[in-house]
Amino acid sequence: MSGVDTAGNPEALRAHKEASQRQTRQELELALARLRNGNPRRVKRGAAISATTVAREAGIDRSTLYRFHEPILTAIRKFNETMPKQQLEAKQGELGEARAKAREYREALEAARDEITAWARQNYLLTHRVRELEATIQQRDKLIADLQTRLTVTAKSVSLRSVGGPRDQTE
Repeated sequence: MSGVDTAGNPEALRAHKEASQRQTRQELELALARLRNGNPRRVKRGAAISATTVAREAGIDRSTLYRFHEPILTAIRKFNETMPKQQLEAKQGELGEARAKAREYREALEAARDEITAWARQNYLLTHRVRELEATIQQRDKLIADLQTRLTVTAKSVSLRSVGGPRDQTE
């Protein structure tokens, strides 16, 4: 213990008891803080915060916690009451954010689908127009070939007429 002789001295006994309780309270508060922060020294990380785990983390007997440290028990209860609410609120916030992102993605997907549909329509129309123009080019190529053939035939007949035609009489 402390090495102070307290035998028969009620004042010294009371002072020793108060000092011991203060030290134990401080150890319990530190243990509770370590458990809240997720870095315990004596119990497994992630263990539920209860009177047993706080006492074990502080290195004291659980009965001491129940007998002399009601404020620590109240803090443990309060922590356990608010923690699920905080976790629920955090998860609801995350869920709301995820839903908003999903809504954005759906809107972007719908816009992309509309754009793809518009491009497909335009592609179809352009393909149809290309076929029409190719058919027109084919018709005109045939017309040009026909006209070239006629021109060739006409040129031969004109050159034959000029060879065998009337001569100039002024000679």
